[in-house]
Amino acid sequence: MDRLITPFSKIIEINRRRIGLDPADPEADQEFSITSGAATRLCVYGRMRPGGPDAHVLEALGGEWDSCSYPGHLQNGAQCSLDECPGLGWTMTREWNEGGCLLTSDALGEYWERLDAKEGENYARLLTPVGVDGGEVIANIYVSRNASEAQLMMLDGMNVHDEVDFRL
Repeated sequence: MDRLITPFSKIIEINRRRIGLDPADPEADQEFSITSGAATRLCVYGRMRPGGPDAHVLEALGGEWDSCSYPGHLQNGAQCSLDECPGLGWTMTREWNEGGCLLTSDALGEYWERLDAKEGENYARLLTPVGVDGGEVIANIYVSRNASEAQLMMLDGMNVHDEVDFRL
């Protein structure tokens, strides 16, 4: 798979709206999610991974699973296990975390609302590039709302480059 030239500005724009920093625009979000393929992809790095204690939440959706890497800052420098995973602060850096699982399923479109409710108000579903099979695709990922909001606020008005680390 070829490397995707990720539309960072569009991802940041949508994520700012999803986290509540800017007014919502569900139509633009849905259009980008469909055209980018993100509407059918979820990156899982914690308890809902296959074999994890909450894997049953996604099993009914069917689809395909692939190993993936994902950007972000795991809080407190901890690592994820099947039983426990710290919150992820979403960033636009190229600090990749290994051990993610990418679910691709057409059934996700009808399931987002239920997943959002399950994750609760402390987590937000954002868009992110993920590395899979030597390439990159755009997927949804659940992240710590507070840590990710801080990252998005720091990006406001900045010129974003891949090699810049905006962690707090």
